[in-house]
Amino acid sequence: MIPGFPVLIACALERETQALREVLGKRARYATTGMGMRRTAARLSEVLRGDPPSTLLFCGTAGQLDPSLAMGEVVLPEAWLFEDGRRVEADAELLGRFREAGWSVGPPGLTVRRPVLRPSTRLRLFEKHSACVCDMESAAALEAAAQQGIAAVAVKVVSDTAESGPRDFWRHLEANLGRLGKALDFQW
Repeated sequence: MIPGFPVLIACALERETQALREVLGKRARYATTGMGMRRTAARLSEVLRGDPPSTLLFCGTAGQLDPSLAMGEVVLPEAWLFEDGRRVEADAELLGRFREAGWSVGPPGLTVRRPVLRPSTRLRLFEKHSACVCDMESAAALEAAAQQGIAAVAVKVVSDTAESGPRDFWRHLEANLGRLGKALDFQW
């Protein structure tokens, strides 16, 4: 952790939070928001008002939209989009710190209302939004942080692809979360 920069790592699922806590330990505070935009926005607004960190890392799993991404790849989108086209930028200074640590910053992610399961839907969303991955929370998380003046990025691991499916999500969950934890195990 950077001295003077308390970090909050938030995840939608408790299993995601546990996995990151196991790897990163006391280097950060942790919160679980629950699934979906509304739960995430409400929970983060509460947490960020109560004892605001200087930095929010919203982390966890995301579905592949860009066909070139493989399961287990860790992505750091430059921004997150809502389905209506609204865009929430990741914090430029935080993105710079990740770049200095050797990370690539990718195209936007897309926050959707429900899981995207069909390969044709994934491809349509990729073509429409040019988004690399999708989840159900990150745009709302970055928006909640911005409203509180807190620097935030969303770092995700690809947990399912057009070829995989829900069964593979659960089968590979631990390994994927381990990859995410290892990727985040640097001095941010």
